[in-house]
Amino acid sequence: MKIFIDPGHGGDNNPGAIGVNGLREADVNLDVALRLGRILQEAGYRVNYSRTENVSVGLAERARMANEWGANYFVSIHCNSNINPIYTGCETYYYREGTTSERFAIAVNNALAEETGLYNIGTHSANFAVLRLTYMPAILVELALLSNPEDAQKLSEPAFRQLCAQGIANGIFEFVPL
Repeated sequence: MKIFIDPGHGGDNNPGAIGVNGLREADVNLDVALRLGRILQEAGYRVNYSRTENVSVGLAERARMANEWGANYFVSIHCNSNINPIYTGCETYYYREGTTSERFAIAVNNALAEETGLYNIGTHSANFAVLRLTYMPAILVELALLSNPEDAQKLSEPAFRQLCAQGIANGIFEFVPL
């Protein structure tokens, strides 16, 4: 089983959201993605990434890489942000309702919320390029909100990032058993 992991954002020109504590989304995404990859590989899944360091990769390029590799599933890792700092929790996006991607998103988001204790915002359909341009079931996971002081503090902690990776992995294990 081939899982393509996409750490969102990256490179000096695309840090993503900046947390209330100065944390860069791209850095959190990459760390959680690499942790997730290690967990999946140890379980016997084949893993590939859109990036493994702080470089910029275009959205269409991310989808192209997954498509050319022949991934069975695509998981993009992000952190959320909102102008209102009260919002907290995790949510996961998919492209079309009634699809395998939607069911995959539900499984992963529920497992992430359970493992981390984060509020479960739920799953939503979105027209994001990495979801629309991939040939395989694809999801975009929003780990937590960098605009929320408590979420941002948690995301700065390596142990919490490991919980995020484990939660996503648990959802993958449930939905895509080897």
